[in-house]
Amino acid sequence: MNRTPRAVAVLGLMLVLASCVPWTVRPIGGDATPAAAAVASSDPVAYVDSIWSSRLLPAVLNTAVDARELLTALAASPSAARQRYCLHYSGSGAYCVVKGEGIVTSIDNRSRVGLAFVDIAPFDGRPDVSIQIGPVLSGNALRDATGIVRFSDFVNQLQFADAGNEINNRVLKSVLAPLDPKRLKGQTVSFAGALPATDHADPPLAGLVPVLLTIKERR
Repeated sequence: MNRTPRAVAVLGLMLVLASCVPWTVRPIGGDATPAAAAVASSDPVAYVDSIWSSRLLPAVLNTAVDARELLTALAASPSAARQRYCLHYSGSGAYCVVKGEGIVTSIDNRSRVGLAFVDIAPFDGRPDVSIQIGPVLSGNALRDATGIVRFSDFVNQLQFADAGNEINNRVLKSVLAPLDPKRLKGQTVSFAGALPATDHADPPLAGLVPVLLTIKERR
């Protein structure tokens, strides 16, 4: 059977293409952690589900510095205190993970980012900490403070932002929803959470996003 040169060339090209595999087939999520798989699914709720109880809460509760200890260090040297106590740094700044107990001196609900002001022992009537109580939470202190949620784990900035928003939503639903802000003033509360390390803040520990905020029952 006679073939024209053009037909031979086409046949040769087809054989070359058939012998090449221009891509690699790999199981989706085959080497991914559960958290990474959740990120890949673009589902921030599933992602936060995968880290909230197993990683994020223990990271905050087990590493938090006592609020009074941090206040004392800040009064002596703000820069040294941040270097020692602000556990992780991110592109958006330094954050501290703190815990403590104190008396709620006042509630500020003039904006939707409601705040509870807390006086830490030794009590002098002046607030040392402000705790965000919603109904809106500001910033990404919890996302950025522990080093668990890393930008490199996400496809893009939008997914990273969505994770931060969902972490704040989880605080609103699981930490703050059971509380009645009207009952907080004058109460002794226990708290733990993350806050930005800000110079000249008023109060010194300002804008804490809590993973724990409970009213201590009086005996």
